[in-house]
Amino acid sequence: MSNESGSDTDWQQRWQSGQIGFHKATPHEVLLHHKDVLAKKTRVYVPLCGKSIDLVWLYQEGHDVVGCEFVPEAIAAFFAEQKELLSTPTSVRFGDHLLHEVRGLRIVQGDAFAVDTAILGGKVDAIWDRAALVAIQPRDRERYVAALKRVLTDDGVILLVTFAYDHTRLDGPPWSIDGDEVERLFGADFTIEAGLCQAEPPGPRFIAAGITDVEETAWILRRR
Repeated sequence: MSNESGSDTDWQQRWQSGQIGFHKATPHEVLLHHKDVLAKKTRVYVPLCGKSIDLVWLYQEGHDVVGCEFVPEAIAAFFAEQKELLSTPTSVRFGDHLLHEVRGLRIVQGDAFAVDTAILGGKVDAIWDRAALVAIQPRDRERYVAALKRVLTDDGVILLVTFAYDHTRLDGPPWSIDGDEVERLFGADFTIEAGLCQAEPPGPRFIAAGITDVEETAWILRRR
């Protein structure tokens, strides 16, 4: 699938070379700020999850968690770092995907575009998208959104994080996505509410391109 680097090979090379500065050591502030969106016990799906600590936070909050990631090194790193909490997962083949699971937490290894309810073990009540949509090539956004809708319950919710910046100066990833694009992608099927909005410190690549203003916005998308 298309991903943050534009190709699977480049993305794997980032992992192999340790270029994973996008991973935070603590749960994402948007997730903490909007935890009421996931207040009830829910099944939460985290696409392109990497080894995110958000998976652990959601798990410890009592949610059933399922992530999807195609880089095996990321999945191995996650379970190695969390072995004291989660122990060793069982791994089974499911078609073109490999499922890694340990009591209430599952990571699907494979293509997020091809994920369906059978692979996830049923529909999910919520989706936490912190770095997936902004990582996907613009030409693939509709396919990605269709994949999300395919696995989300009829009254489900998506908690989405996007970045907006002067895209004429720099191509992603992360790609710039503004409110109009969120409306275009989700407006037909979801009510859209803007949540926490804050300035994001620009990284070296952005600064080199002359970009000093990067706005991070949370969106609460409730299925109609």
